[in-house]
Amino acid sequence: MYNVGTNQLVLLLCVVLVTSTGTYLTYFRQASTLDSLQEEVQAKEKEQERVQQMYTQLASTRQQAKEAVRQWQTRYKLFPETISTPEIVGYLTELTQNGFKTFDIQTAGAQSRDGYSFHTFRASGKAYFYHLYRFLWKIENNRSFYRVRNVQLNHVDERTTDEETGRTDMDILVSFDMQIDAFYGAPGGIQDDALQPAVPEVERLPVARTNHRPPVPSHVLPDAKPELDPFYPIVMQEIPPNEYGRLNVETATLTSIVQGQAVFKTEDGFKRLGEGDRVYLGRIVDVDPEKGKVVARLNKGGIVDTVELELDLGSPLDRVRGTRQATPIEKNQNN
Repeated sequence: MYNVGTNQLVLLLCVVLVTSTGTYLTYFRQASTLDSLQEEVQAKEKEQERVQQMYTQLASTRQQAKEAVRQWQTRYKLFPETISTPEIVGYLTELTQNGFKTFDIQTAGAQSRDGYSFHTFRASGKAYFYHLYRFLWKIENNRSFYRVRNVQLNHVDERTTDEETGRTDMDILVSFDMQIDAFYGAPGGIQDDALQPAVPEVERLPVARTNHRPPVPSHVLPDAKPELDPFYPIVMQEIPPNEYGRLNVETATLTSIVQGQAVFKTEDGFKRLGEGDRVYLGRIVDVDPEKGKVVARLNKGGIVDTVELELDLGSPLDRVRGTRQATPIEKNQNN
């Protein structure tokens, strides 16, 4: 009995000793090793995360590079290596052949900045708004790299009298003053000498083409035609003169309506006009034989007015009724 109890005690002591040793080694001696392994695991996870981010950035960079190459291959503006003042003046003069009363240009010299160069010119003169708009549109949108700055515009009325006929014409113009920069000598790699011979002196847009560049769609460019002329007065201070000697319905006398045409008596005799025919400041818009009425629509310098002339079928002496007053001549005829 004594030997068995002693063995159990020894066995128990061995178990306690092994357990204590294992606990000590696990929680004390190997604690630093476990922390070190945990740190290595976290470092590996972070490294894997960085690799994944790099793959994502690589895909994004490839897409950006692809887009940059596409834009480079389809670039719109062209930089000549050099350009002379006579070439620039000739180009601008070609663009101002139509619709310009005057076009004066002065050079302000050449400048260099950030690896590129440009000539600066000051342009001034007078032109019709539509043609000036087209000039600016071509300057900004042709393949040659030009820039317009400090544009100043003013409304101008010019009247001219024909010595033979005595007729006076009025032109509604725009006076302008602006600066124009012509760029050349861009940083290395931007010039494309192979394209220069293919670019005409004055290109015709809205679709510009070169030998090995795709066309530029017109819908990406601004409107080539202005929607309205902001310098043309809506209401004019003076009514335009009757330069073409047309019938003035406000002074003529409506005498009869024959075969759908109105017969008017003027100082120069009788005139017959139908619907759609021009009169001074407007047109005849309605001829009604049954009611004996003629309607004309006039534009009096921006103010639209309707004039109605009626035949008095009961009294041939009183032939004019409606929105206008009888003239003194008509009153004398009626009396």
